[in-house]
Amino acid sequence: MEHGNIISYDELDNQVGSFIHNNNEIAREEIIGKSDEGRDIKAVHVTNKDIKTEEKEIVLIIFGRHGDEFGTRDVCLALLDWLTSVNAKRIIDRQHLIIIPVANPDGCFYNIFGLPANNISNLEKNSILRLGEKYLPDIVMDIHSVGMAKRGFNWGGLEAVIIDENADAGEDQYILRQMAYQMINDAAKAGYPFLLHTTQFYQNLRKRENLPTDSGFNNYVNELLYKYSHSLTFGMEVNHFAFKPEDTAKSGLAVIKSMLRMGNFSFPWEYYTGYPNKLLCGDFLCSIKPKGINAHERRESRKNIWSKRHLFKPPYNPYREMFNDHSVKITVSYCGDEEIIDGITISFRVRGRPKIKKLSINEKSTQYYTKKDICSTYLFLDSGRIKKNDILEIVAEF
Repeated sequence: MEHGNIISYDELDNQVGSFIHNNNEIAREEIIGKSDEGRDIKAVHVTNKDIKTEEKEIVLIIFGRHGDEFGTRDVCLALLDWLTSVNAKRIIDRQHLIIIPVANPDGCFYNIFGLPANNISNLEKNSILRLGEKYLPDIVMDIHSVGMAKRGFNWGGLEAVIIDENADAGEDQYILRQMAYQMINDAAKAGYPFLLHTTQFYQNLRKRENLPTDSGFNNYVNELLYKYSHSLTFGMEVNHFAFKPEDTAKSGLAVIKSMLRMGNFSFPWEYYTGYPNKLLCGDFLCSIKPKGINAHERRESRKNIWSKRHLFKPPYNPYREMFNDHSVKITVSYCGDEEIIDGITISFRVRGRPKIKKLSINEKSTQYYTKKDICSTYLFLDSGRIKKNDILEIVAEF
């Protein structure tokens, strides 16, 4: 039996409205669309308004895309409540959260699934997708909830963090898995066992059981936002059958809090603090990254370079060579007709902590900056405008 005390659509909408009214120093509302029956689709922005958004990471968290997934309502309200706490202050100081409490108002009002499982709906195209294109989130979390039975399966006490196996540029699969493992470990410390799933898991279930095509996990908004601007994207399944509402809320919140803490962390291969979505081409040895003096500029640069990543010619993606043990050469070759006006950042890694004697681009000395991890040094240098058929040759001597 599903847990009792289900929060109705009207109750949820009223509580979200009260949250905004009572916390207007950190919260505001944006109407991003209307349902078929005329209900508003709302985005709740939560951040420290005294700190410029240009300096912050952007987080998009989506609830209520499927109207019969009652646990998402519990997690949403728990998240909003936690964001008013002292423990969340460092998060809202450094990050701008955009929370969609009910992505599918009609479905939530009638407590029915209400959107296609294997295709993005016009409702989502005209609301969530436009919102993502406007704000270019650094990370997206799409929250779902399962009961005892979902599309022909008995899901028991399942809870899962979900990554997209199709996110395959650069080191994305490694990065997504490392972050998911951290979320799962933090949830376990809070007493909630989560699995790691990919979307392939749901597709395989459908094929094996010969179920209708509407039985797969639906994360098409995530897929499109990844393709549009290289947002890191995750899904989550909480459980509203095995748990009481307060446990459903705590389990989902444990994963979200873990994710948000990583947004205040500086990953070893990234120079700046924030979510690790800036490795656009290449790998941890050498890569192309966005350029900018603040988070906003790097977001715009990320979107621009990401749309042109296929124009960095193979094998220059970029290409790293090492002819001896005290020099590295990186080659970047660009063949796009459209210039990259604001330039790119090139990053590469050398073992240990060598003293850099000289670093040049096309035989001209250039400035650079560095970051060290436990076994190596990362060097970063910013280029100027990238034109068609430009070839950059970076040489480091140490």
